[in-house]
Amino acid sequence: MKKVVGLGACVMDTLISCNTYPVEDTKMKADNIFVSGGGPVGNALVIMSKLGVKCFVLGALADDNASEYLINDFTKYNVDTSYVYREKFTSSFTSYILLNDKNNTRTCVFDRGTVSDEPSNLNFSVLDDADVLHLDGNYLNCAIEAAKYAKSRGVKVSLDAGGLYPGIERLLPYVDLLIPSAEFAMGITKTTTIVDAINVLSKKYNPEILVVTDGVNGGYFFNGQNAIHYDSIKVNAVDTNGAGDTFHGAFVVAYCDGKSVEDCCNFASKVAAYKCQNKGVRTFDLNKDLIG
Repeated sequence: MKKVVGLGACVMDTLISCNTYPVEDTKMKADNIFVSGGGPVGNALVIMSKLGVKCFVLGALADDNASEYLINDFTKYNVDTSYVYREKFTSSFTSYILLNDKNNTRTCVFDRGTVSDEPSNLNFSVLDDADVLHLDGNYLNCAIEAAKYAKSRGVKVSLDAGGLYPGIERLLPYVDLLIPSAEFAMGITKTTTIVDAINVLSKKYNPEILVVTDGVNGGYFFNGQNAIHYDSIKVNAVDTNGAGDTFHGAFVVAYCDGKSVEDCCNFASKVAAYKCQNKGVRTFDLNKDLIG
């Protein structure tokens, strides 16, 4: 069984489902409110676990009720939390997400909490026999040290590059599977097209795999010479929140199975589309037989 270790945002989400976005300074009844574990790395680990990969969380969580919820939630989905460092007197990474059912959009307000970004708190030995270290750019100091350790052990490093965090370029030289959003790719390269961004990123960092995601438009992957477009899977979406996290988790699974970059993109697109047909990121049933 393949093994993936994830380090990054593990968030307690409060999701508020409404038929439309509320008018400021008014009251409106929600259609549904539910709490869920979230975060790019957190969600990706759950997806990978459901698809048959042995998954571990590496990082720090607060010593509070929100983190207790997150640990229990990971355990429910067979994601190992034994390498999580629990800090005292700190608050967790939390978010409130408004899901607009009419326009199929999401609006997120978050608090990063007070969990420290201190690599010395972490036990990197969990990476010794891992296949992939999956990161999202959060807790950057820890991510860089984990990536260095992973590289020294021959472990591949995957990055879900969704946000242009200060200093993120320090991490990019250690990344083998670089999968940024279009916004990130064009922003960090100061280009105006995805193809141009791919050309800059490939020359500057030379990752083993380079894919740029572009939501419903699909995205592009680099075949060593050219940027090749891949399509998204068109579905009647009921909840797009976490689709990107799902894509990244499924991509890493396909990579661990030895698939080509094109096949990885196609498989990840199928899994992300399947997720969009279900409410929530973690609660729906998922296995490779459902995806095909």
